[in-house]
Amino acid sequence: MDTILSRCIKDYENLDETSKRSRVGIFTGIVGIVVNLCLVILKLVAGFITGAVSITADAANNFSDAASSIVTLIGFKMAGKPADKEHPYGHGRMEYIAGLVVAELILLMGAELLHTSVLKIIHPDKVIFSIVSIVILVFSILAKVFLALINNKLGHKFNSTTMLATASDSRNDVLATSVVLISVILTSFSNFNFDAYAGALVAILVLIAGVCTIRDTVSPLLGKAPDEKMVSGIKRIVLSNNKIYGFHDLIVHDYGPGRKFVSLHAEIDKDLDLVTAHDCVDAIEKQISEEFKCYVSIHADPIDIGYKHNN
Repeated sequence: MDTILSRCIKDYENLDETSKRSRVGIFTGIVGIVVNLCLVILKLVAGFITGAVSITADAANNFSDAASSIVTLIGFKMAGKPADKEHPYGHGRMEYIAGLVVAELILLMGAELLHTSVLKIIHPDKVIFSIVSIVILVFSILAKVFLALINNKLGHKFNSTTMLATASDSRNDVLATSVVLISVILTSFSNFNFDAYAGALVAILVLIAGVCTIRDTVSPLLGKAPDEKMVSGIKRIVLSNNKIYGFHDLIVHDYGPGRKFVSLHAEIDKDLDLVTAHDCVDAIEKQISEEFKCYVSIHADPIDIGYKHNN
């Protein structure tokens, strides 16, 4: 994957983690836009040929995905802006806001798809079988599998909520288009209107995806509790130093993916000389920063070791 990214992203190997993350987000956004717009055009053609509402609904779903990719692209571009006077901790939370906008677009499109499908259930139309349409739907499934795999891999690699949400949406699209494919075939060779019901099912899946995306993006914006694995790791690193007798007031501030700030008070012998105490704290800060890719500030809290042991 790094080899592919190196070929597609200029000077990828020499970028820091924050810049890489921003460039990768922009890259996946562009790929998503191109793929989804191609699928929209192909499915509109297939829907016109067959008269299948489910295919047209699936095309509308892909159009919302393309719009989402545009919003994602803008979000990553803005999130990659450096800190300034008004925003001393950077613009990382713009990615969360972009994810929220994506969710709202998904919900809007899902509601419209459901409305259209219900009308087709009440007033069904004839669906015409077409090999071309079947090929287009199969190609769409393969394209969405590709998008799901690449966004899932890169989302985990760069801890991106937006890319993971896109991967989840692409997986839902694979299922939705598979249902559409089956329904078109069944409707073409039967007297039952599977097509309209499939369109309604696609709409429901789209609505569920939108609700899940809102949940995943609103939580960090509100300020969720730090990951237990991270807290345990910080505790392990701090207490592994034999000059530290305990710690308290651990706080993890989340200003967006890749922009976590950790602060804590480390208890250290009051009789330890200042230079040794400073070097000790510096070493712990560096280890935590390297392992969890965050900014760290540790306050050395002098304590009376004899008093602590006696109590």
